[in-house]
Amino acid sequence: MKKLVVFAIFCSVFSSLRAQQTASFGVSAGINVANMSFSSSGVSASFSSLVGFKGYVFYDAPLGGNFSLQTELGYDGMGTIITDPNSGNKLTEAVNYLTLSFLPKYNVPQTGLSFFAGPSIGFLLNAKSTEAGQSASDTDSYNSLDLFGVVGAEYFLPMGLGITARYMGGLTNVAKGTTSGQSAHNSAFSFTLAYKFNSGK
Repeated sequence: MKKLVVFAIFCSVFSSLRAQQTASFGVSAGINVANMSFSSSGVSASFSSLVGFKGYVFYDAPLGGNFSLQTELGYDGMGTIITDPNSGNKLTEAVNYLTLSFLPKYNVPQTGLSFFAGPSIGFLLNAKSTEAGQSASDTDSYNSLDLFGVVGAEYFLPMGLGITARYMGGLTNVAKGTTSGQSAHNSAFSFTLAYKFNSGK
């Protein structure tokens, strides 16, 4: 009888551990509230945030304990709105990336809450400038790669529906052909809704 009880407990614990270690995958979509920071002598302009689309698919693999690694493949709409302080004219600069992210996560036990931080690589898809209703490609003005530092949090309900919030800070100069002392860096606050197809935690 004692052996049977021990075996039942062992099976219960093993099943629980397997459930906790189950990988999950899903999709997420929302917005980037993006901007650019410029460094250049003699430039006078103000910059406003540009709202762009953010979407990604993700795979969350357990690492042991309460930690996991979330890998994401996504689309990130970045850019800024530049206003000439003299004329008041506005130039919208939209820069779009295919992003690959590797985000170690800490999953707070029995809460659905997680915190993550890690790198993201952005591959330039295209860039477009729009002024006075006229648009033109501006892809040649940007470097083909950007590296981001990402930090954020997410909360998932047991049914698999979740919300996420993060900050993406560009670590590299994205402007092509700049001289010494000139640079441009992307940044964005992101807010998305997400769904896990397999929520085993």
